[in-house]
Amino acid sequence: MASTSRRPRASRSTARRTTARRSPARRRPAARRTTARRRWLRRLPARDRSSVLVVTGLVLFFVASYLARHPAVLATVLVLLGLAAVAGGYFGGRRWIRRRGRAGRGHLPATLDGWLDLSPGGFEVAVARLCRRDGCTRVSVLGGSGDRAGDVKARTPDGRWLLVQCKRYAATNKVAAETLYQVNGTYRDTHQCDTAAVVTTSTFTASAVDWNADLAVPLRLFGSRQLLDWAAGTGPAPWE
Repeated sequence: MASTSRRPRASRSTARRTTARRSPARRRPAARRTTARRRWLRRLPARDRSSVLVVTGLVLFFVASYLARHPAVLATVLVLLGLAAVAGGYFGGRRWIRRRGRAGRGHLPATLDGWLDLSPGGFEVAVARLCRRDGCTRVSVLGGSGDRAGDVKARTPDGRWLLVQCKRYAATNKVAAETLYQVNGTYRDTHQCDTAAVVTTSTFTASAVDWNADLAVPLRLFGSRQLLDWAAGTGPAPWE
């Protein structure tokens, strides 16, 4: 005769506890950890906090008294602090100017090395500034991972929409035909532009030049020589 006994059922709460997975402990972001370290004084008990403040005040009092009794030492300390402030301002200012220049917001480069010193994003910003300098309006920088083969979009002085793909490449790294395929496939339907250009600090491969020449409406190809002439004002702009 078959047994009629049944195994006891696990309750819902037990099953949930069994199947639920413990989420891994989340690490606090570095900024929060730093803030927490800065608040160490607030976490101390009130008596310890008072002791820290009293000791700090006594140290400052004795240091100030010593410097007041020794004016030469005080003058030396002030001179050293002044020199440190001047040096910090000088080197900090140089770093700020360098970062601003690499971001394309300083003086527009006059040499190819200057253009190559820009960051990729700075190169796009500098090209956008050239467009704005020569009369373009509604200039915007589109560069990024989802730019869809377009880095700068602008309205030319004659009312057309221009798309520019920027390539800050070394001289040995030529722009290949694949880049032109992408630009030609997106500048009309995706970006709603009338004309497009590829501006680079290098040059173009022979296959890219040949393929572009076969287009019904060729792209404007601006290599390093054309870029330098455009920046100097001695050559045409990409939309001309």
